[in-house]
Amino acid sequence: MSGVFITRGMTVAIPAGGFTLSMGDDGKLSSSLALHVHYDVCPTWLELASRHLSEAQERKLARIVAWNSDDEDAKAATMEAEFESSMQAIMAAAIAIDSFYAALRDKASIPDETVQVWRRNRTARHKQIAEVLRRAFSLIPRDCVNLRKDLKEIFRVRDMAVHPLGNVAAPVLHPELQVGVEWRFELFRADNAEAIVGAARSVVHELVAKGNPSTPEIQSYVDGLRNLIAPRA
Repeated sequence: MSGVFITRGMTVAIPAGGFTLSMGDDGKLSSSLALHVHYDVCPTWLELASRHLSEAQERKLARIVAWNSDDEDAKAATMEAEFESSMQAIMAAAIAIDSFYAALRDKASIPDETVQVWRRNRTARHKQIAEVLRRAFSLIPRDCVNLRKDLKEIFRVRDMAVHPLGNVAAPVLHPELQVGVEWRFELFRADNAEAIVGAARSVVHELVAKGNPSTPEIQSYVDGLRNLIAPRA
């Protein structure tokens, strides 16, 4: 390789023994440098969630226009479009939380006994994530209650996208259209996507901005992430 191309969001480190300096028999100095790189996907998924949310909101407006007309095809098409963008926004938000958790899990020193209990009891994903974040940021009980509530809702809706209901069910009321629709059109719509994406953003941004990292390693990670999720000028 002639070099390493560094992009935004990439962490660069020199591994142990990665830099050497030596002198040859002729008295000339020579050196070598090895780099290790790592990319944090959490900021990317937050950006994707925001992008899909903006699209869902635009498609909601198109759906409103269509439903003020007599064009049945347009009504169906705009509902499908809003559904697709909303589901993608919600999935991206959940993955952002999952990647945030993954980056912190090893750093938070979760006891092996706890991990074994999770596996044995098939502990819900949101509970595992909440516990890792509690330890990583030394959260007080009051903050944990709100965190668990947000995470439970994010992953409840995410699970409905990944593992949708397989049974035939009665239509549900669409709160804006006031007509019966498939459950997916009620759940995966722009307003719900806005709530889920907002909750995911809040979890990451609040902990990065105001959290109390429990170890120097977590502090270092948070410092790097803070710059990546800050609004760009």
